Amino acid sequence: MRVALVRGKYLNIFEGQNYIFEDCDIDLVGISSVRPIHTDFSFPIIKLPSPADIRGAEKIIKVVFNRTLGDSQILLGLEKYATQFDIFHTADPHYYYSYQLAKLRSEGKIKKLLVTSWEIIPFNNENLAAKKGIKHFILKHADHFLCYTDLAKKCLMTEGVSSEKITVMKLGVDLKKFQIPKFKLQTNSKFQKAKTLHILFVGRLVEEKGVMDLYEAFKRVTCNVKRVTLKIVGEGPLKHNLLKKIKTDHLEHLVSIEKKSYKEMPKVYENADLFILPSKRTKTWEEQYGMVLVEAMASGLPIVAYDTGAIREIMDSAGVYIHEGDIGGLAFAIRHLMADRAFAAKLGTMGRRRAESEFDSRKSAKKIEQLYESII
Repeated sequence: MRVALVRGKYLNIFEGQNYIFEDCDIDLVGISSVRPIHTDFSFPIIKLPSPADIRGAEKIIKVVFNRTLGDSQILLGLEKYATQFDIFHTADPHYYYSYQLAKLRSEGKIKKLLVTSWEIIPFNNENLAAKKGIKHFILKHADHFLCYTDLAKKCLMTEGVSSEKITVMKLGVDLKKFQIPKFKLQTNSKFQKAKTLHILFVGRLVEEKGVMDLYEAFKRVTCNVKRVTLKIVGEGPLKHNLLKKIKTDHLEHLVSIEKKSYKEMPKVYENADLFILPSKRTKTWEEQYGMVLVEAMASGLPIVAYDTGAIREIMDSAGVYIHEGDIGGLAFAIRHLMADRAFAAKLGTMGRRRAESEFDSRKSAKKIEQLYESII
């Protein structure tokens, strides 16, 4: 069975690690734009030109294409591969390359079209007529949908998709790479004995990820507690503002902002003691999954998160929930977990067990293999 995993510029290892098939008859090929997020995959990649890759005028290109065609993620030459695959597995139904494939499916030029849908806000990405048009065309002509959360399934059903056409399964991580280090499993573990608590945030440096809330909470903690540090791993428009605040507050010795490759991330989690994800809602976005939560659970870290989007569905009872925007609550949770290291370690153990049960990428690959076989 030949399968094309179509992701345009967003082809990534986070999702891709769940598409490593062993001992089965699946020939997987990734189809991306010329500059995808990641390129280091175990499967081959076909790269196609896309307006979304043009650098220096991203905002203008996005506005123009959104208003005219609905999206800038066009994959030029995609139709040439129509007869080469049994299944085209595309991403969300608001991308133009998904529309390209839906059009080919409506004309009988491709065999099967599977669409992954992350969206948890019903009727989102319909603010412009062109965007709404391509989205609903895809919803009509897709053979099946894959959702990674029940919230995403509920969203599709609200938009008119039959539940029989939707499969829900969890995305996982490589549990051999993301794991609890041996020194934390020992009776006199580093976490239990450490004089300093190392807090970790991983994500885009944007308002909706709540990184500014976390920084303000951290400042409150350091007013009366000195044995705590904050490592921020990520890039984004708030980086400059954060660096300025850190310097103004004289916290350069306690707060760092770093950029890491995905290969380096297991070590980053290993050296942390507490993970925090204070994701916030906007009119057009809520946390759809939170792969960083899965990585943190797999690494045995206790987690503090805002109770928004799909976070509760992913984390369940393996963490502490704070009301959105409650900076004081974040600060209190940090202090509490610093004081009660045994409880923090218990949360970390619960997280690892949940990751082993629900978020093993090898198990996910088996389920995806079965899904492919069921729709062919």
